[in-house]
Amino acid sequence: MQKISLLIACALVLVFTLGNHMPQAPARIGCAWPLSTCPVCLKPLGATPVIKIIDDPKDPNLNGREIRFESEQCAATFEIDRAKYLKPANEQMVREQLPQYPAINCVVMPDESLTDPTSPNAGKGENIIVGNRLVRTCCGQCARRVRRDPVKWLTQVDKGIVADQGAKYPLKVCVISGAPLPAEPVNVFIGSRLVEVATPADALKAQQNPIETLAKLDAAVGALKPSAEKKPSTDAPPIANPNAK
Repeated sequence: MQKISLLIACALVLVFTLGNHMPQAPARIGCAWPLSTCPVCLKPLGATPVIKIIDDPKDPNLNGREIRFESEQCAATFEIDRAKYLKPANEQMVREQLPQYPAINCVVMPDESLTDPTSPNAGKGENIIVGNRLVRTCCGQCARRVRRDPVKWLTQVDKGIVADQGAKYPLKVCVISGAPLPAEPVNVFIGSRLVEVATPADALKAQQNPIETLAKLDAAVGALKPSAEKKPSTDAPPIANPNAK
């Protein structure tokens, strides 16, 4: 009996030791992959994409960034030349996120103005993608500061998005659970868009499928718009026959 107890104790110690030394999954920085397609094969991701979070000491600019792939083969191909596949994906994210971006000033140096994000020339500034999120800076030096401490500067972007979109957020219910939004909802940021949800659990679900979440948001907002009033009939009454009795 003592030998069995000793073996159990040793096993528990081994499990505890291994558990403390097992590599932890890298934490995601920014938001979930906001595109509907795989960056490698460009096919739709579908309901069960392969999700990877970059964790590479040699590439700190990308650490914590989530990428979604159509298959494990695409994920392996991506690792051969990350820049090749991220360049067009980044460009697409910039185009999609610029219209909702909240500020026309550099996030690092707020006194430095930038091109209006809704103007045709907005894409020609220092637009960088950090953690799948657009961040606008006035120069390369500021862009490097953002990349060195992405969480800090994404928090600043978040504040701008809440200030810009929070006051006019159109829904009173959570798009994930349907529950009424509390006085202080949980803010979810997908690209440059704000999604208000009821609980942290709803926030996790919103990031599990960001494309579906935004589709639900757009559908809910669209349903709030009043239906177009019926236009009066333009059909003229039939002309009476003057010879009819």
